[in-house]
Amino acid sequence: MRLWTVHPKFLDSKGLVALWREALLAKAVLEVKTRGYQNHPQLVRFKAQPDPVA
Repeated sequence: MRLWTVHPKFLDSKGLVALWREALLAKAVLEVKTRGYQNHPQLVRFKAQPDPVA
């Protein structure tokens, strides 16, 4: 997942769109609006925060 591995300044327009879509997916997972990627290891650090959606 690009969301946690590459800084946006290194991405072209297609990469930025993919990054944006991954961020939306991560947000949906944290809001329990989707069943996919619920146990993704990178989401663990977001879930550990007091307000993970913020």
